[in-house]
Amino acid sequence: MRLLIDGYNVMFAQGLVGKRVGPDHFRKARTQFLNKLSDALGPLESHLTTVVFDAATPPHDLPPQSRHKGMTILYAVNDEDADARIEKLIAAHSAPKTLTVVSSDNRIRQAATRRKARVLTADLFLVDIETRKRSPREAPAPPKPEKGRGRELSSSESAYWLNEFRDIEEMPETRAMMGNEMGLPTDAEIAEIEREVEREFREGK
Repeated sequence: MRLLIDGYNVMFAQGLVGKRVGPDHFRKARTQFLNKLSDALGPLESHLTTVVFDAATPPHDLPPQSRHKGMTILYAVNDEDADARIEKLIAAHSAPKTLTVVSSDNRIRQAATRRKARVLTADLFLVDIETRKRSPREAPAPPKPEKGRGRELSSSESAYWLNEFRDIEEMPETRAMMGNEMGLPTDAEIAEIEREVEREFREGK
């Protein structure tokens, strides 16, 4: 999880819900919000996003935890409210420095700050979402390999890959996949990968 969103807090800031609305309006507004959110985030970031809603009006046809276009959707059924559930998620996160928490609620913002997570108010997050809609941000393409170069990466290639994997050490998923204590491949493993890539490149000519 890289993005944790206080669902109704953001929906209220967006003007999608008010204080006096029925369950059917909540359901439609919630679906509209989640669809637009997923479209703005894109498939990769959506899979790293969790949205938490209060359980005062949970949808009867969905479980307390479900998926919506890749995003994890939680309803605070067994908690006092969404704030309590979000606080638990922040406290349990194994790499809070990689987490962005979206809420204008002071209680949640303080909980996130204590664990050194990044915090965005609902208004600032909505500005970011609108900016993405107007100017979709695409991931930069990897630099093309230079012909006849040696094993060393060029400065542009180094910058690209450092940016792509800048917080790899913070992510427990990556550490588990690598299978060693530091979460990074050894020099011998890197050398073997390079040889394999070079071998495939020559065979493909």
